[in-house]
Amino acid sequence: MHQIADKTTARRFYLLLLACLAIMVSACAGQKTKQEPEPGSPTENQNPTPQTVAEFTQWNLKGKLGVRSPKENGSANLAWLQGGAENFRLHLSGPLGAGTTVITGSAGGVSLVRGSEPPIYARNPAQLTQEALGWPLPAREMFYWVRGLPAPGAKSGEQRNAQGQLQSLQQSGWALSFSEYRSEGPFMLPTRIKAQTNSPTGPVSVTLVIKDWGL
Repeated sequence: MHQIADKTTARRFYLLLLACLAIMVSACAGQKTKQEPEPGSPTENQNPTPQTVAEFTQWNLKGKLGVRSPKENGSANLAWLQGGAENFRLHLSGPLGAGTTVITGSAGGVSLVRGSEPPIYARNPAQLTQEALGWPLPAREMFYWVRGLPAPGAKSGEQRNAQGQLQSLQQSGWALSFSEYRSEGPFMLPTRIKAQTNSPTGPVSVTLVIKDWGL
C-alpha cells in the first residue's frame, strides 16, 4: 500500500512539474524581444547622415529662379525636391512658370507638365526645357552645381576662394559663378548661382537664389 501511495505521489509531482514547465515556456514565448531589423525594412534602409557635401544627395530646396532669354524674361518661385542622384521634382510657380510648371526626372528620363497641358517627355532636361519653355535648364548638372561642386565630365576655368569654395566654373557649355555661401547644417553651400550659355535661340542667363535648403 505504501508503494502504491508513493507511486501516486510521485506521478502527481511529475505532472505538476510538467504543468509548471509548460506555463514558463508559454510566458517566455509571449514576451516581446528586440529583434534585428529585417533586410528591406524601413529601419534597415534608413540613409546614414551625410558626412561630406558629395554624400549630401537628398533635399527639399526652396528659392527663386530668374531667366533672361530671347523668349523669356522673368522669375518664378522654385520648390526642388531631390531624392538621390537620379530622382528630382522641380516645381515652378509664378509668371516664368506660366502658372505652374513641374519637371520630374528619374533614371528613365524627364517629364514636363505646364499648366493643364499634357506632359512632355525626353531624356535630357536641358533639351526638354529648351523645347517646351524656350530656354534650357540643366537639371542633371545643377544637382552638383547647387552644392558648389563641379559636375562629372570636362570642365575649365575652375576658381576657388581661400576657403576652398567654388567661385567660377565653365562646364557643359555654361559659364557659372557661385557666391554668398552660407552654413547649412554641417555644410557651407552657395545661395546664389548665376549661369550663362548660348542656346539655339540666343544667349540665356539663369540665376538661382536659394532661400531654404530644408536638409
